[in-house]
Amino acid sequence: MSSTQRPEVVVVTGASAGVGRATVREFAQRGAHIGLLARDRGGGEEPRREVEAMGGRALVLPTDVADAAAVEAAAQVVEEEFGPIDIWVNNAMVAVLSPVHHMQPEEDERVMQVTYLGQGHGALAALRRMLPRD
Repeated sequence: MSSTQRPEVVVVTGASAGVGRATVREFAQRGAHIGLLARDRGGGEEPRREVEAMGGRALVLPTDVADAAAVEAAAQVVEEEFGPIDIWVNNAMVAVLSPVHHMQPEEDERVMQVTYLGQGHGALAALRRMLPRD
């Protein structure tokens, strides 16, 4: 990034662990400003500290991606704080580690809400912002 170029603005869902956290580290090394979406604030604090230790900026945004309004609100906060979102990474997911015949309907429903609908909520929030800017 040159001194006249603004940092990339990135949102990562599921930012607190696994692939999401590794993704956050990669963008932090590039100097990005990152919106960290995770279910609870505590889970996002360590990734925020990592980003800041690399010289970047990060916002911890407790967000349940199964809630479309919450995802939309988080996207708005990112743009108010950092500017237009350049990259949106949908990574949040839920899994149930159980034999299928032991699963409860509410567990299956939660998996679908987060893993399937969460992808859509994130994509729509990103596209609402990105498409008008082409």
